[in-house]
Amino acid sequence: MGIVVMPAYTDYWSSSYRYSLIADVMPLKRYQALRRYIHFVDNNDLDSDRYFKIRPFLNEIRKKFLEIDEEHKYSIDEMMVPYKGIRAGNRRQYIKNKPRKWGIKNFIRAGVTGMIYDFLIYGGEDTFRSYSFSDYENNLGLGAKVVLALCQTIHQKLCSVVYFDNFFSSLELMQVLRHEYGIFSLGTIRNNRLRGCPLASDPVLKKQGRGSFSQKVTTDGKIVICKWYDNKCVTIASTYTDAYPVGKIKRFCKSEAGKMDVTCPQMIKDYNQHMGGVDLADMLVALYRTELRTHRWYLTIFSQMLDICVNNSWLLYRRDLDVKSKPMPLKEFRKSVATSLLTKNPKRGRPSAQERATKTITNPTIRPTDDIRYDNLNHFPESCPKGRCKHCVGGQTRI
Repeated sequence: MGIVVMPAYTDYWSSSYRYSLIADVMPLKRYQALRRYIHFVDNNDLDSDRYFKIRPFLNEIRKKFLEIDEEHKYSIDEMMVPYKGIRAGNRRQYIKNKPRKWGIKNFIRAGVTGMIYDFLIYGGEDTFRSYSFSDYENNLGLGAKVVLALCQTIHQKLCSVVYFDNFFSSLELMQVLRHEYGIFSLGTIRNNRLRGCPLASDPVLKKQGRGSFSQKVTTDGKIVICKWYDNKCVTIASTYTDAYPVGKIKRFCKSEAGKMDVTCPQMIKDYNQHMGGVDLADMLVALYRTELRTHRWYLTIFSQMLDICVNNSWLLYRRDLDVKSKPMPLKEFRKSVATSLLTKNPKRGRPSAQERATKTITNPTIRPTDDIRYDNLNHFPESCPKGRCKHCVGGQTRI
């Protein structure tokens, strides 16, 4: 069963639109009290960090992400934390090509499966407060420093591969990644960052037709630059692969009213195959986003991080699942997480008249699930001086 989205959160408890799956968990006033008093730091402890109000929470989440067993191919891109309010100040950014254009920018390093391994929230000049760079790296610009910061935490750097778009890429960045970190890279690159590379011009490739390309290699043979013409020209650079072997891909042709084979360099295929990790992670968040409407801008980051944690847990569950078993859909996985949390903290309140009239418990309302019984969290027995255990079928024990 899906969750119904109400115009206002108070409607879940209203007499006209009451939604029992939420309203039965806790009273409205208790939920409002939790919303009001949730904080992550002492507000009296002022800090120059622009995200100090939520920094301890972010550090704990990031610490857990860095403990995950990693892949060897990563994509680096930005993810928007949706927020249109004005209280975030210039932390709020605008990216016209994103589905949610207004929000807080979060740089992500993710695997091909959509698993997020590291993140870096943009904070202007305060973005790299906990990172150190050499003088040469400091002069490479914002995009390159984001890539270097996110690559510093890769477990096995040697021969790993990172993919990024033209906002981040430059020839100098690719050289640093290869020589200083031992990391290969591939990404689209802007024409004003080619440092005079003599590629064929756009009109020449357009005249040759779709699928034409021009490739150049540096004198030391460690960077390959390729320009490929499809609907328009795209330039790509790499430190581990080139245009060959050339393959074929299907593209729609308007004049023929159908699909046709177009020549495609190997670099383009590798980029399209591995660059979508961050977009996949963003899509998983958008499927069942926890919308938290509030004036406090940092609670939107809190809710998005919770969604990312659940999605990472689901991907780990799929990774560890037996090959022959059918994986649980993300919606069912989120439901099982909510059910387990509610079982760990059963609703406590005044018993009903029927419950008070019953002397023995024959059908307990809440019983621990197997994932709680075997989660190794050291559940110690507690005595029940005023009655018998409500989790037992017949109430046979006071423990």
